[in-house]
Amino acid sequence: MSDLDLPKGVTVHRDKLRIAFRPPNEKNQWRRTLGIPPTKANIKAAEQMLNAIRRDITLGQFDLSRYFPNDPSLKKDERRLEFIIREHFIEAKRGKVKGSTHNTYSIRAEWVIEHFGHIDAANITPTEAMRLRDDIIKMSPSTEFASFRLWLVRFAITRAVRSLVIESDNFGRMLDGVESKSKALTMEGLHKSIDSTEVFTIDEAERIAKAFNSESRKRLVTFMFWSGLRPGEASALRREDVCLPYITVKRTLTQTGAEQSPKSGRARKIYLPSSARLALELELQTHDSERAWVTSRGVPYTTSRLFTQKHWKQTLDKAGLAYLRPYATRHSFASWMLKAGEPESTVAAHLGHTDTAMIRKVYGKFIPDAEPVWALDDPTKKEVFRKSMISRT
Repeated sequence: MSDLDLPKGVTVHRDKLRIAFRPPNEKNQWRRTLGIPPTKANIKAAEQMLNAIRRDITLGQFDLSRYFPNDPSLKKDERRLEFIIREHFIEAKRGKVKGSTHNTYSIRAEWVIEHFGHIDAANITPTEAMRLRDDIIKMSPSTEFASFRLWLVRFAITRAVRSLVIESDNFGRMLDGVESKSKALTMEGLHKSIDSTEVFTIDEAERIAKAFNSESRKRLVTFMFWSGLRPGEASALRREDVCLPYITVKRTLTQTGAEQSPKSGRARKIYLPSSARLALELELQTHDSERAWVTSRGVPYTTSRLFTQKHWKQTLDKAGLAYLRPYATRHSFASWMLKAGEPESTVAAHLGHTDTAMIRKVYGKFIPDAEPVWALDDPTKKEVFRKSMISRT
């Protein structure tokens, strides 16, 4: 049977039917063998498939895998770093971390995809892998960002190898050691150490509160400074969670408005300092909402954003202070408590950290240097201790 007997776009190649089409943004036609002999019924089926492909191309819905799921070019796409990161990092993390954290993961992953997604991870050479590492480090605004970006590449590549998408990890040792360091990083500023330039003093906090025109805003910012809550935890706080001088932090609101458990994954009961306690008590007297804090219009917050960036900046300008993001209220609280001599374990429990390691890492510069003192060097304590011990004789 000659090509003239076939519909346009359908040919015979090596005794098998083949179709030709041109996907959008492609200069040349794609030819795909159907693997079936040129019978009358098969020719009709080939024509129907070709018409369906052309329709999908016109509508912008063409998906090669729908028609040729085993096409070699698809396997090549699976080996590109873009596909590996999307499938083996972004999708792999979905449901394993909180929604807000996954959103941040995705944003950071998209940066890597945008700049390096074209790389063939299955055939990368050691030289190319090292160049990738150097480029990520050079293009990152900080070492924390670089570590995180390298870690997500390592995470995705490792999972791709385990899933047999690529046969081996050709990145070599370029990422060794990065994952263990980056696992300790979180999206809370990547847990980098902060110093006195990144927190407000108590006097500055009072100036900020005074700079707000609204009394409700004054109470809210005072509560944020003296409670140490995350913005999402404050916006999600309910009346039922309040039993002054204690509150129970059971939930948080994300940037998209979803309500979920706190970052630690469990509720915590905390004792409020007097300033936060008074601000909250006065606020609850001004409305009947089930939520503890409401907007200037008297309605509950729907996201974790308590202050718009514009309003917050205007307030700081009015107070004569340099810009620090609203989250600095939490950092400021932690720095004050540690400077005042509160135990690291107390501050960690209040903030919702599982242990003191993160307190020392982030706020270590605010922990006073302790003078070495042995309690047993005090004669009075030593005598009390001696009498409290039970003799074996």
